[in-house]
Amino acid sequence: MLLFSLASSTAFAAVTVQKGDTLFTLSRRTGVSVARLQALNQLPGTLIRVGQVLRTGGTLPVTKAASKVAASPPKSASAKPQRPSRYTVRSGDTLSKIASKIGVSVRALQGANQLTGTLILVGQVLKVPPAGASAARVPALPPNTEARVVYTYRTVGVRDTFVTLAQTAQQNAKLTSAQFMNLNHLRIAWVYPGMKVLLPQRIPVPIPPAPRRRAVSLSAVRVLDTAVQVVRVDLRWRDVLVSPVLPSRGIGSSARVSTLARQSGATAVINGSYFHPRSYIPAGDLVVQGKRLSWGRIPVALAITPDNRAYIGGGGGAGSSGVGSNWTGMETVIASGPQIVRGGQVSTAYSRVFQDPALFGRAARSAIGLSSNRDLILVSTHARLTISEMSKVMARLGAKDALLLDGGSSAGLSWNNTSVLESVRSVSYGIGVFSEYSGRRYSRT
Repeated sequence: MLLFSLASSTAFAAVTVQKGDTLFTLSRRTGVSVARLQALNQLPGTLIRVGQVLRTGGTLPVTKAASKVAASPPKSASAKPQRPSRYTVRSGDTLSKIASKIGVSVRALQGANQLTGTLILVGQVLKVPPAGASAARVPALPPNTEARVVYTYRTVGVRDTFVTLAQTAQQNAKLTSAQFMNLNHLRIAWVYPGMKVLLPQRIPVPIPPAPRRRAVSLSAVRVLDTAVQVVRVDLRWRDVLVSPVLPSRGIGSSARVSTLARQSGATAVINGSYFHPRSYIPAGDLVVQGKRLSWGRIPVALAITPDNRAYIGGGGGAGSSGVGSNWTGMETVIASGPQIVRGGQVSTAYSRVFQDPALFGRAARSAIGLSSNRDLILVSTHARLTISEMSKVMARLGAKDALLLDGGSSAGLSWNNTSVLESVRSVSYGIGVFSEYSGRRYSRT
C-alpha cells in the first residue's frame, strides 16, 4: 500500500510491510535498491516486521550528530566548524570521500573503526577520529605465533545482523558481502537468530617447526616378525590435512577403502573406527571440518587443530569424549580405541565400553598413533594379531600414544589411488591424508 505524507511540503512514497515481505522483494516491487531503503529508513540491517511503514522516496534523513551541529548557535567566521563524532554512510560514499569530507586520512578512519579493507555499507555508522589522528596500531601477535584465517560455524544471535556479520567476514578474510552470501548459500542479504553461518576468524597460532621429512610417506616393513604397511605423516607441513573421508552419499552409507581413496583424491586412506553394522553410523565422536557429525560412547579420540597440532585423549578436559564433549578448537576428531599405547608403553587398561569378544581375538589390524604432536603414524596389516601384539608393533614403530582402529574385514589401506591392503567389507568412513591441501581450515566452536 502506498501512503503520502501531508505534514511536509514535499510528498514522499511509503510502503507497509506485509506478511512474507523482505527488503529484497520490496526493492523489486518498488524499484528502490535495498541500500537506499536501508538509508531512507535508518535500518542497521535487513530485519523488517509486518505492519512497519517504510519510506521509499524523498530525501535521506539527517543523522542525530548532524542535527546537533545544525542546531548549534552560529560562530564567528574565524571559528572552525565542530567535527561530528559519528558519520552514517550514505549511497555513493567511499572511505576516501568520507575521509576527505571530514578532514582525516583513510588509514586513520580505518584504524578508528578497525577496518582492514575499504568495504563500507550504506547505513553503517563510522567513528570519526580526532583531527590529525594517525592509524591505530595493529595489536602485535604473541611471540612465535602467526595469524591464520580459520572458518567456524557460528549461531546468529539476536543482536547480529547481516551487516555486522559481513563486516566481520570482510575484516578477517577480506570477503565482500557478495562473497559472504555465496559462502553461506544466502539468496538474500538476511540472517535470523538461531541460524548457523560460516564465519572466518583471524587467530594467532604457533609457528610450526621446520619439516623433518617428506609430508607423507609409505613403507612396507617387518616389525616383531609381522609384515605391516606404515604411513608416516609430518604435520609440520602447512598444506597437510588429515580428515575423515566419507562415502559419496555421506554419513550413514558405506564404501570400500579403495573407493574412498579414489573419490577423495587423498594421498593415503586407512579405514576408520567402528560403526553400527546396519546403519553404518560411526560408534564414536566424529568431527569433520569443524562440524560434529556423530556422537558416541568411545572415551578417547585422535584430535587435530586447524594448524596441525595433534593429540590423543578425551574431549571433555578432565572428562572423556562421547556425549557432552565439545572438542572446541578442533578441526578433525576421530574417536576410536581402545588406547593400546600410552606414554610410550603398551597399555592393557581398556575402557569398559570395549566389551565385544570379537575385538580381543586374532584379526587383521589397523591402528593410528603419535610419536609427537606433529608426527602421525598410520599402520595396517592383514596378519592376524591380538590386541597385545598390535600394541607392541605400534610401540616399536615409535608411537608414544596409539589407538586401535576397526579391524578384521574392515582393515584396509590405499596409497595414491592404489589399493595396498583392500578392505574385505565396506566401511562407514576412512581417514584420509592430503599432502597438497590448499582449501579452507576449520575450527569447532
